[in-house]
Amino acid sequence: MTTDVIVVGGGIVGSATAYYCARDGMRVTLLEQQTVGYGASGRNVGFLWLHCRTAGFALDIARAGRNLYPQLLEELPGGFEFRPSGGLMYFSTPDQGAVFEEFVAARRRDGLDMTLIDGAEVRRLVPPIRPDVLGASYCSDDAQIVTSTVVEAFARGAKAEGATIREGVTVERLVVSGDRVEAVETDSGRFSGDAIVVATGAWTTALLAGIGVDIPIGGERLQVAMTGPQPFWIEPLVFGPNATKQYALFRDLPSWDPAIFTTPGQDRDGLVLLPLLVQRASGELSIGCATDYPGELDAHPTLAGLAQIADGLAADFPSLRDVPITRTWAGLLPFTSDHAPVIDEVMPGLFVGAGHTFGNTAGPVTARILSQLIAGREPEFDISACRYGRPLDPIVVGAPTHW
Repeated sequence: MTTDVIVVGGGIVGSATAYYCARDGMRVTLLEQQTVGYGASGRNVGFLWLHCRTAGFALDIARAGRNLYPQLLEELPGGFEFRPSGGLMYFSTPDQGAVFEEFVAARRRDGLDMTLIDGAEVRRLVPPIRPDVLGASYCSDDAQIVTSTVVEAFARGAKAEGATIREGVTVERLVVSGDRVEAVETDSGRFSGDAIVVATGAWTTALLAGIGVDIPIGGERLQVAMTGPQPFWIEPLVFGPNATKQYALFRDLPSWDPAIFTTPGQDRDGLVLLPLLVQRASGELSIGCATDYPGELDAHPTLAGLAQIADGLAADFPSLRDVPITRTWAGLLPFTSDHAPVIDEVMPGLFVGAGHTFGNTAGPVTARILSQLIAGREPEFDISACRYGRPLDPIVVGAPTHW
């Protein structure tokens, strides 16, 4: 089977790339091992999180992606769940509050619409939160999606533009002829194309290693639980103070002291709790998330991770102790050592869009860039920070990463 573009991977980057390439008149076949949106894109909590994106490339592409969503909502068939809901990070002590004051001031200098709100406003926005919360940083630029519904909308859009979506197809290796990648070998046969796009997240390193291309991408496991529908309403995305330790934007502040943000029990058993909560339009709550770095790419939740979520979230949201848990899952968040994805033609005929730590915002923009590279056009976005061949450190099994 011959086509112009073969896209490997049916997450947000792959499905959006199939859509944009097909819309540009290319013949496209997307190959997905499971079902579209099955991997990381279907297993995250849907944050469009500008709050903690570092100034420069990360914030610029996140802002561009966030601003693209209203347009996508209009143009993609069938729609998807999107709310421009804002987001907050709460704190509970005066020492934490002093750090948050510095953080908000710095973020405002970076151009974000961010304010420091008091405890009463936090409790109004997040009814089940503990009564001693003193305040939060609030960013109106943050928004939320149900990522799986976005991926499905891109897949529908790609099909409407003539693309072929093949699910349940495992890509076993890339086929090189001379210096060019010309096909993929799968358990359903060979698929040839003028351009092969690899958009396989944390699985990219292993696939590319087969042809001698080294792009070290790790997988941070994020464990999540979902509750049944709740009668109260929480509009913004919610992050807790323990999550601040993940971000250089906090750690580099003059008043930063990790002891201020160390909560007993939230870091244990090799797991770090990034306390978060978001309410879907259905009323269900996604709560999480326990994080670790397994040696194997294992997207199963663990008893230790779920226990950490239960203990941490019950402490900060006491009224949730008795809510029914209807589902648990884990996803693997891809990352590189410098936290920028690889977006490039890495050898003739082979295009890569992988390693996104913030794929919900950057994914659709990455797809547009890839379609422009494949068409031989100048990308709409400066991707100098994402080029293949820049120095990247190896991924150390079990070693945590911080943004």
